[in-house]
Amino acid sequence: MRRPLPRATYSVVLMSALAAGLISGCSTSGTPSDAEPSGSGKAQASAPASAESLGFTPRRLDLPVYDYQLSPAQYAKVAEAKQVLVTACMKRYGFSWSAPTPTIPRQDRRYGVIDLRAAQRYGYHLLPTDSSVAAESGAATPSKEEMAALTAGQLLDGDTGESRLAAGYDSPVKRVRGKAVPPGGCAQEAERKLLGRDDLRSEAGVVSRINTESFSSSMSTPAVKTVFAKWSSCMKKAGYDFPDPLQSIGSADLNVPAAPKAETELATADVKCKESVDLVAVWSRAETSIQRGMIKKKASATAAQRADNATRLRNAAEVVKKSG
Repeated sequence: MRRPLPRATYSVVLMSALAAGLISGCSTSGTPSDAEPSGSGKAQASAPASAESLGFTPRRLDLPVYDYQLSPAQYAKVAEAKQVLVTACMKRYGFSWSAPTPTIPRQDRRYGVIDLRAAQRYGYHLLPTDSSVAAESGAATPSKEEMAALTAGQLLDGDTGESRLAAGYDSPVKRVRGKAVPPGGCAQEAERKLLGRDDLRSEAGVVSRINTESFSSSMSTPAVKTVFAKWSSCMKKAGYDFPDPLQSIGSADLNVPAAPKAETELATADVKCKESVDLVAVWSRAETSIQRGMIKKKASATAAQRADNATRLRNAAEVVKKSG
């Protein structure tokens, strides 16, 4: 028996269902580059759609773990294909389906703001994206039947690839409008087609842990501690007192719609000091060393995740090509 699903839960279930299997593989903090070896410490240029509207091309880092994640551009391609597949599936039940446009990050904020022009114009606020308007407007609240067809009352854990019951459901939904619903609904059916297998278990969680734990560990290395101290000294000369860049970001109110002058001035000083002490290069070299060791210890899992990402991208390209 299915309990009524609270209205506020619909959007959570919706976004979780569509994001499952994608977000876990998406590197929102950077994209690997073929132009420079991993760990070079140089920020790589990326060219997102309509970057010219910003007046500059956001910089991205080059870290080993990014080779095992979908880049923002790749995530967008997979999301497009998944939308095609979900829309076709939902049509079988008589629903005209349109999902929210995913917001694809333009900048690498792993080490805070690293673009001077971004700091001068946006402070610590995220750069606008092509889908910002769509994301802000949100999607229409789906009906109970639509949610049943979309998810079958189940959500996919992006890290493990295993399903669990969504809030408001006592058991998976089996039929909608007299037609059988695939396990996990249209969302998971789409993911199975993209992954090319029925078993959705993945090693995304391993890659995710490397991504986060290496960041935390890197801040404790002597090299990073030293460069933080140099950065802090530079900031004091500019009139600010912060021990590290993360503390600087934490002082900004990111809930306001636009960065006030005080924030852009702080962010500008932050980036100038990073450049003066070569903070990005030093930090990325330290984290690269840590990540390589972690990846080596989890070689089988990381290789499997990279293979899954390649399969998903290949199948996504075929889906979009056929739909065009």
